Amino acid sequence: MKLIEGQLIHRRYRLDSRLAQGGMGEVWKGYDIQLGRTVAIKALRSDVTSAEAKLRRLRAEAHNSANLAHPNIAALFEYYEHDGIGFLIMEYVPSKSLADLYHEKGAMDPIELLPILIQTARGLFIAHSHGVIHRDVKPANIMVSDSGEVKITDFGVSYSTGQGQITQDGMVVGTAQYISPEQAQGQQATPQSDIYSLGVVAYEGLAGHRPFTGATPVDIAAAHVNDPVPPLPDTVDVQLREFVMSMLAKDPLDRPKDALVVSRTLARIERRLLDQQTEMMDSTMVTSGSRLPRRVSSTPRIVLSGRTTIGRRD
Repeated sequence: MKLIEGQLIHRRYRLDSRLAQGGMGEVWKGYDIQLGRTVAIKALRSDVTSAEAKLRRLRAEAHNSANLAHPNIAALFEYYEHDGIGFLIMEYVPSKSLADLYHEKGAMDPIELLPILIQTARGLFIAHSHGVIHRDVKPANIMVSDSGEVKITDFGVSYSTGQGQITQDGMVVGTAQYISPEQAQGQQATPQSDIYSLGVVAYEGLAGHRPFTGATPVDIAAAHVNDPVPPLPDTVDVQLREFVMSMLAKDPLDRPKDALVVSRTLARIERRLLDQQTEMMDSTMVTSGSRLPRRVSSTPRIVLSGRTTIGRRD
């Protein structure tokens, strides 16, 4: 079954335009004609090899996303299968990804970056609380609206503690540039694995580049396992530097306890940096003589018998 523009899925979802196409499937911008809203539709292509195995993965993605109701996670509305094709009906997020912002801006001001990281950590904590590990946290899967609202997307390789085995033992799952050392070694991912990946995202946003590069994905993954993380620039706040480096500890036990600790710690750092910024602005205004002038009344004061009277002499 080939998907075409204008096609109606499940008698209610219209395919409007293809947004992306990959090895596993394709993503469409669609329209829910019953509820009158735009949706995103992820469909497994019928011409892929090992279609049944990939369909099981799509079902797992639907299962893992079903109960993750949170403002910082793109919502799943429905899962539907027809003629061997699986369809995920999801919240449409018309935003740029953090990868787009990194491409445009390079290194970002911590005041701008921290709210994004904080919201991402909150969304991950909800997923982890439901036993779901994302396993592919990266800027391309973090959508940021113009108002600064964050949505985590693509739980396509996520793992749930309640699901059966889908990937083979020792199989590496994730994106090499952001993968945790334990994932790179084929070990089972944990919440700390997502925290490591978010640490790589934070490092990239602060430094303007990723901590590790290499000629091949295998080289990059090996660097995550074996190489020390290069220090962040000295221009980055020292407390923020140290905390991001703790997220990037090789041993998962040396990383923050959970994503809630990450969000709360980053929020405290954000408040302190905002306070410092405000104090600096106030100091600059005083130094430059930019104080607001005192308001002087144009009506003269006339003192009579020790009392102050406002008015003019006749």
